[in-house]
Amino acid sequence: MTILRILLGVLAVVVLAVVVVYIDGVTLPVNHSTTVIQTIAAPPERVFAQIANVAAGASWRPEVKTVTLLPPDQGRDRWVEDLGHGQTMTFLATRTDTPAAGFAQRDVLLDVPGATYGGTWTYRLSPGPTPGTTTLSITEAGFINPPFYRFMMHHIFGMDRNINAYFKDLNNVFKS
Repeated sequence: MTILRILLGVLAVVVLAVVVVYIDGVTLPVNHSTTVIQTIAAPPERVFAQIANVAAGASWRPEVKTVTLLPPDQGRDRWVEDLGHGQTMTFLATRTDTPAAGFAQRDVLLDVPGATYGGTWTYRLSPGPTPGTTTLSITEAGFINPPFYRFMMHHIFGMDRNINAYFKDLNNVFKS
């Protein structure tokens, strides 16, 4: 009888934890926006070329296993990133302003109709604080529908987790 009480107690705690996580997730906003700004040790033209060359993404972003280029959509880049474990993400570059006087912008949309999460990523490049460097600002304006995933992103992983991983990989490309 004591083992049964212990098991029921453990089960009650687990159920309570799941309910609390779900309720917290429901109360968190579906939409979010986060920006990370860093200096990259390369000129804007080189940084922009790296960002815009999505076909090479799997060669410098460890989380991306393969990239499949799709036919352009009204002249705009479109591609699929395979992250392994059965997860793929389709992207569309909705705006691409190539570097002019060191300034550039690229807007990318997660192009999956009916997705449970998604959004846009805006990459803004400008000349950095020292010659031959770039100030890169990445803004994610997104949404997360499932309450459990909202809870995880807000409280455990952090809303800027994916941007920080991207910056880490990008910085590795330009290490001296």
